[in-house]
Amino acid sequence: MKGLSSNDPRRLGRNRLIAVIGQGGMGRVLLGQAPSGRLLAVKQIHRPLARNTEFRERFRREVTASAQVTGAYTAAVVDSDTESERPWLATEYIPGPDLRTVIEETGPLSLGGMRLLAAGLAAALIEIHRAGLVHRDLKPANVLLTVDGPRVIDFGIARALEGDAQLTATGSVVGSPAYMSPEQAQGQPLGPAADVFSVGAILAMAATGDSPFSGTATPQVLYSVIHSAPDVSRVPPPLRDIVEHCLAKDPAQRPTPEQLLEAAGRIEAEPVWPGAVRDLVAGHRADSQWWTETTAKHARYEAQLADLRDRRRRTLRTAAAAVGALVFVAGTAFAAQEWAEQPGHAAPASDLSMAVTGEQWRTLDICALLENSLSPEFGARTGDFSNAILNSCGTTFTDSSGTEVAFELEIGSDDVMNDNLWKPSGEVAGWMPMFGLFTNERSCARTVVTQNRPLVSVELTAKTSETSGNGCPVAERGLRAVVNRLAVNPPRLSLPENSIRPLDPCALLDENLVSELVGPSVRRTVRPTSCHWSGDDYNLTLTLNEHVRPDRNSRNSAVQVDGATAYLQDSGGRICDLAYMARPTHDDQAEVVTISMGAWRDGVPDTCDRAERALSAVLPGLPK
Repeated sequence: MKGLSSNDPRRLGRNRLIAVIGQGGMGRVLLGQAPSGRLLAVKQIHRPLARNTEFRERFRREVTASAQVTGAYTAAVVDSDTESERPWLATEYIPGPDLRTVIEETGPLSLGGMRLLAAGLAAALIEIHRAGLVHRDLKPANVLLTVDGPRVIDFGIARALEGDAQLTATGSVVGSPAYMSPEQAQGQPLGPAADVFSVGAILAMAATGDSPFSGTATPQVLYSVIHSAPDVSRVPPPLRDIVEHCLAKDPAQRPTPEQLLEAAGRIEAEPVWPGAVRDLVAGHRADSQWWTETTAKHARYEAQLADLRDRRRRTLRTAAAAVGALVFVAGTAFAAQEWAEQPGHAAPASDLSMAVTGEQWRTLDICALLENSLSPEFGARTGDFSNAILNSCGTTFTDSSGTEVAFELEIGSDDVMNDNLWKPSGEVAGWMPMFGLFTNERSCARTVVTQNRPLVSVELTAKTSETSGNGCPVAERGLRAVVNRLAVNPPRLSLPENSIRPLDPCALLDENLVSELVGPSVRRTVRPTSCHWSGDDYNLTLTLNEHVRPDRNSRNSAVQVDGATAYLQDSGGRICDLAYMARPTHDDQAEVVTISMGAWRDGVPDTCDRAERALSAVLPGLPK
């Protein structure tokens, strides 16, 4: 998501708009919020379409029909205005990624995921067809994944774009060629069986990563849809028969949605998403929550600012009546201040929006960030740098009056969100809410949790030298300065080409191998320098970082893994840590790959064997 532009409305009907979700062929899709607090996906029609009388009439009919669709696997229509200058439609917001994005980022679904997808799509078709609608544009981008199953969106609305479903003079089609039925590709009348064909194509793509119909151009794909047998050879056998029946050329030979639902229920696999898919779903939910909280905070700030301006104006009017001759001077002063606050006049940028990537987090020079951010605010750095804990840096600054402030900056995980000690402070930095950990009057900690993935907390602790001082305003000023620097030009470490610091730890292990190592129902947690997988039987953590060389620890024993020397610290079988020194850096420090393998129960003897298998898979992906 991204913020609203100057051309986007702030309200549509009674609904407040929050952010931009995306843009499609019909219009712009916005994140909205109803007066009840319910989140909405608001589709506002493009101006050229809104000026088309025929389109307006079709859109009006489809909105009326779509409002009749209810069910657990569809997005319900909540509100609409088909008569305004730019018609719009608000549906229930589904906080999840679309199926196309999921397959691109995580690969084909597991058999359990396929069962959940097939059953959910069948249930959605039952509801859509019960309302007398045919979707006509079922495709992976119109299927959103939530924690408990898929959701079908844009049902029936696709028809508002059509005069009829046939090829244009340029060879393009209304719809998605790889997922439309043969009868739709030939411009024939459509019935419910056309949607079943689309579901079959979607299931084949989700199971293999590719469309079952070959072709690099629209005419080739359409020819395959109409005349060629679909390629389902890589679809898992328990699902292949279902897909083949859905993709029958003759609509009469395709199963009904009820039959498809029954067939999906016979697949012998637990209907759950893979761990990587659950991570993506959680990220989308966190993203929408962040935008909602941030927009509400900004609205309160704007209201306070408007109230302050009103009070200033009232003060000015009172002063003008009382002082008389001084009205010109006072008015000029206040007017100048008011003028400077109006849009369109240059002012220093503040509270900048931050979007740091995973690689930038991993290669961030934290000490340089601390000094470059805080020196302009708090005076010269007067202390040495100290790295008290991993991913942190501390030092002191002293201003011209001799006031000294000690700061500790830590770039860490998002665990602060799960810690009840951290409370909202009511302040923001870079549009992100600040959380506070109050220690004492002189010392205070403030943190923000980034909205992009991976989620990362930026924590700053300030301690003043004045015994009567309050460290919280200082920490808040400092954290805003740090966040602004991260938004503009974050300093990065100067690293050689063979450094492991820029690598994404999650990308070094294949998800299939991870499932073998930790057991089924894998859940993944992403950190800047580590990746954690938790399964039913084991948990695995892969960390890339710089610390004391493992060969300097007398408790470690050397082992050979694929011809490379690693260092083993066995904690009795239940937990096994395996460290590989990728690159010595300075003194006794080195860049180290650490594999930590743990079992959920005692009496499991092979944690070290599993750790060695994981390291063996990681080694080829490391720089030489």
